[in-house]
Amino acid sequence: MKIVGTRASGKPSWLVSGFVLIVAVASLIGGRSSASAATEPVPLGTAANFAVLAGSTVTSTGPTIINGDLGLSPGTSVTGFPPGQVNGTIHAADSLALQAQADLTGAYRDAAASPVTAAIPVELGGTTETPGTYDSAAGTFGITGTLTLDAQGNPDAVFIFQAASTLITAAASSVNLINGAQASNVFWVVGSSATLGTNSALQGNVLALTSITVTTGTTIDGRALALNGAVTLDTNTITAPIPALIPALTITKTADTRSTAPDGTVHYTITVTDTGQTAYAGATLTDSLTGVLGDATYGDDATATVGAVSFISPDLTWTGILATGATATITYSVTVNHTITGNLILANTVSSDTPGSNCPPGSSDPQCSVTVAIVTGFLSITTPGSADLGTAAAGGTASAGLGIVQVTDDRASLAGWTATVSSTNLTTGKGTAAETIPAREILYSITGFASTTGSATFTRTPGTNLSTALQAVAQATNVNGDNSATWNPLIQVAVPSGAVAGTYSAIITHSVS
Repeated sequence: MKIVGTRASGKPSWLVSGFVLIVAVASLIGGRSSASAATEPVPLGTAANFAVLAGSTVTSTGPTIINGDLGLSPGTSVTGFPPGQVNGTIHAADSLALQAQADLTGAYRDAAASPVTAAIPVELGGTTETPGTYDSAAGTFGITGTLTLDAQGNPDAVFIFQAASTLITAAASSVNLINGAQASNVFWVVGSSATLGTNSALQGNVLALTSITVTTGTTIDGRALALNGAVTLDTNTITAPIPALIPALTITKTADTRSTAPDGTVHYTITVTDTGQTAYAGATLTDSLTGVLGDATYGDDATATVGAVSFISPDLTWTGILATGATATITYSVTVNHTITGNLILANTVSSDTPGSNCPPGSSDPQCSVTVAIVTGFLSITTPGSADLGTAAAGGTASAGLGIVQVTDDRASLAGWTATVSSTNLTTGKGTAAETIPAREILYSITGFASTTGSATFTRTPGTNLSTALQAVAQATNVNGDNSATWNPLIQVAVPSGAVAGTYSAIITHSVS
């Protein structure tokens, strides 16, 4: 039984190592007198779209104005519009109202479970409170006069008032927000029902387990959200805070190859996508070619599907208008010099100081950078011409060493390599099934490397059942410069019990890339 021929082939390649960014998150806990980072905002989910949301009914008397959506679920009765006006959409017992009620349930639980900063008196009028979560011994809150909420210069400061039973505000009472306090960050968590007195002015979101009654002339800069009961209105103005639109610009840079050679051309693609909630009137980015032009020449061929792109050495600059969800694609190329005088690496990074960009100056985001190796040497593999495995009876095993296989890498680069092996079936040449031994019956074993040179991590696959497809048998990673590896694989063939006597041969092909 003979392995009558082997083949070797090779080509250069380049491996780029990846990076893992671990972000540590710290929690800060502050007291009532501080800016209280301990009080977390309450996520309203889809309930944030509603100025009024109720469980059983929504009833309005007089020319009430609702700035925001009005929702009801599971109830179906919404009355008083007109003469009331909804500057939004009425969702009565539909899927959006149902989801908003589900989100409100979660928000209520979160707010009610917020750790209490301090217990304070029931009467809030005439007092000033700083950010935090508050309750009272009686389980109720009332406002007569003016309550002042002081954010102490922090526009993200959160105020939560937990009333186990009721919230009752007096006629003409008000809530005053100072030093950056925002109505969207004030939460009134009411265990039963809330009643807001005539001509009063409330700031914040009322989350009531049962019902909310807003009496004549009262205004709310916030939301009236009732889980199970009714929201009753009378000539009111309720304005839901408009959520801040969050900008986000996602930039990705790629190259069409990981390695190239002198006189080779590398094509780059940069995609810029508005993945945020607001459009960009003038997004910009800069692609610095400082780490490229030492060994390559810019192709003067940059194009952009949106916006304008220009090149003033060494920087490629793009500026464009992007709608929410829109993408701009920028392409250009460089050609590697015939004579290499640099460091054999084409490395460049995109940066953008546009708000919300994932590639601000100094970013370590791997999407912002591309590295391409310039390969000037050769990667090759040599194999023995043939090997004779001897004889074996049907049902037996024939085995022998194939001979020395050697991979030589003199590319003087950081690129690794992988050696692969495939085989034809063993046949006598007559083509019958009884005179064919499938390639899978050939076991290719590497017990160890005979020798290695250079700086690299060399690994092997101890045993591989061959096939007509290439399979990896040896690798070099963490390469730093020229290297080589040799091994003498053991070839074992399991002869089927039904095999016909004869001389069988196969071609084993080695490749490296």
